[in-house]
Amino acid sequence: MKLSKVAGCEFDNCPVVYLSDAGMAVVQGFPVRAADGLELGVGEIAVEVPPEIVLASVEALQGAKK
Repeated sequence: MKLSKVAGCEFDNCPVVYLSDAGMAVVQGFPVRAADGLELGVGEIAVEVPPEIVLASVEALQGAKK
């Protein structure tokens, strides 16, 4: 799998959103293991990222489609 950084910090150890060569979003963030309302399925994990990174990634992806 090849990833392209869409939004996030410039380092490898902080929240980032990537786009995979299969067209899927890949999110790197801080692990969330338990929270009210969180129900993870087998093999799933949850990560926490700042909202501005999510918004920046959506803007970048929309710009790439134009």
